[in-house]
Amino acid sequence: MERLERLVNLVAALIDTNHPLTRAEIAERIDGYSSDPHAFRRNFERDKDLLRQMGFPVVTETPDGANEEVGYRIPRELYELADPGLDEEELTAIRLAASAVHLEGEWSESLQAALRKLGGAVGPSRVPSRGEVAQVAGAEVHVEATAAVAFAAIAERRRVAFAYSGRQRVVDPWRLSYHRGHWYLAGFDSGPAEERLFRLDRVDSELVAVGDSGAFDAPSEARAGPPPPWRIGDEAQKLAAVLVDADHAVLARTEFGEAAVKEVRDDGSTLFQIAVTSTAGLRSVVLGYLDHAEIVGPAELRDDVISWLEALA
Repeated sequence: MERLERLVNLVAALIDTNHPLTRAEIAERIDGYSSDPHAFRRNFERDKDLLRQMGFPVVTETPDGANEEVGYRIPRELYELADPGLDEEELTAIRLAASAVHLEGEWSESLQAALRKLGGAVGPSRVPSRGEVAQVAGAEVHVEATAAVAFAAIAERRRVAFAYSGRQRVVDPWRLSYHRGHWYLAGFDSGPAEERLFRLDRVDSELVAVGDSGAFDAPSEARAGPPPPWRIGDEAQKLAAVLVDADHAVLARTEFGEAAVKEVRDDGSTLFQIAVTSTAGLRSVVLGYLDHAEIVGPAELRDDVISWLEALA
């Protein structure tokens, strides 16, 4: 509680100032820091880094009249959320999400508060207005530190660095998604120079934001929603050939996309070529078509599905 109170006071001081505060001014204004200069500097650096990871835009500037000593502040224009211009239906959707989803973890309270503030306060005892859903089954979502840091980086368009599958990555973060108890980060991996999806609980190091804000522009399609099931995974990408019969080809075109159409046969059946990073995800989709769809290649992917079905039988 001592550190939490100190962090709250530090945020308030850095926002409510008309000039950058030097370390000496911060030590004088904020209770909870050690009187020992070395201990103060160490604790302040940790607090400053934590605030930045949480999304607070702590900037470093040189105060007027100072020689080489730097100061710190949180500019209101970078901190305060501009009016996003949501219409009533969009606000209702956010209210519904804030009521239906229970966030867990050390970052949960601030994110839940942000949802409620954006959509309008919706308490559990509130009676839904006409047109809203009266009862919603609650969903518990665990919020971990990596997801909170990634969320802030997406908002600021800052790159993130972390180790994953034995390699150091520098990624332009485009979108966060939550699927079956796990957080996924989609973005552009500068190493192989391609779009990748990372499961955040498999990150092998601390995930940190690096570089300046506004470092990249996310493509518009990256904000359309979570990736399809066959892309929610970190397996080596492979191209799957899926044959769908004529009666279900229109539905499959909607699900897989027109770009995935490889061949339309004389009987109306359609062959799709799909980039897959999750065998289980593709299997669940194809089995949803029952006997109207078939994985025809590659052989190892087809054999994997057959083995899974035989084991189930």
